[in-house]
Amino acid sequence: MATTHADELQEEQRRLLLLMAQGVPDTTIARQLSLGQRTLARRIANLYALLGVETRFQAGVVAERLGLLDPCPPDAAASPSVQHRRHRPTEGRLNGAAHR
Repeated sequence: MATTHADELQEEQRRLLLLMAQGVPDTTIARQLSLGQRTLARRIANLYALLGVETRFQAGVVAERLGLLDPCPPDAAASPSVQHRRHRPTEGRLNGAAHR
């Protein structure tokens, strides 16, 4: 795969990528984004070019590796409180305590 330009992705492109990765059909994506089928096909082709891929599967793999599929807003992901909640195991389970 070629070098990616993922840092150039706009918010709508990230949304498109997330919908594609979730397996949403093109007709539904077009409806949700208020696009025609040909416009959607063009945007998908442009997205593939930015990611340096040729298929939807490759786009999903690259997007996952680059962290582009995280539905959290970029500013929330950087927040320590959000990261703390996200990565903290359920209390008591590590100590062998019974589940309440």
